[in-house]
Amino acid sequence: MYASLLMLVLLGLFLTSALKLAPSYMDNNVITNAMEGVIANNDLAQMNINDIRQDVMKTLLLNNIRDFKATNIQVVRENGRDYVDINYESRVHLFYNIDAVLTFQNRFDKNAPR
Repeated sequence: MYASLLMLVLLGLFLTSALKLAPSYMDNNVITNAMEGVIANNDLAQMNINDIRQDVMKTLLLNNIRDFKATNIQVVRENGRDYVDINYESRVHLFYNIDAVLTFQNRFDKNAPR
């Protein structure tokens, strides 16, 4: 009896957590798709960081992603290559005083041929 009750409580906690975390992962998918759209429609090597940020933010605004900051998009140079990094954290309140912090790290090659 107690084992089945414990299993039911654990299942409820798992489902609650999954349902609260899933939107953050879906938002990250929209953000990466927005960046891939910028890559597909533009010559990324010729764009500066402000142009990249502006194009991505237009797409995010259309998709109702409003809590993403344009400053999370950075151009980084490593080993003679330029990359566009989109790194950010999302904090999700689970229950009581328990929050989950999700860290997303996305990298796109700025010099890759289309």
